Amino acid sequence: MEKTEILKKIKETEQKIEEEIKQAEEERKKKILSAKDEARKIIEDANKEAAKIKEDVIEKARAEIEAEKEKIREKRMAEINEIVKRGESRVDDVVNFLYDEFKRMIQNA
Repeated sequence: MEKTEILKKIKETEQKIEEEIKQAEEERKKKILSAKDEARKIIEDANKEAAKIKEDVIEKARAEIEAEKEKIREKRMAEINEIVKRGESRVDDVVNFLYDEFKRMIQNA
């Protein structure tokens, strides 16, 4: 082989290597972009799942609070009803007491 032929082959090999390097670089960039896209999707999915879990926890807490409020409301209504019953049972006594006091005041006047 001649010197020019050897140089030509060297040049061709260098060009081929440079092209392979460029292709490898492009492939690397594509893989990086693909990995970033996949990571973004995973993060979005995780955020959606976290939001769903958060809503579920909040909804459960609200339901528990409402149940507790209802228990308290029922307990207080029972207490109020008991007070009303006691008051109603004493109405006759109070009316009789006031009537007697009124009669006494008139008699002493």
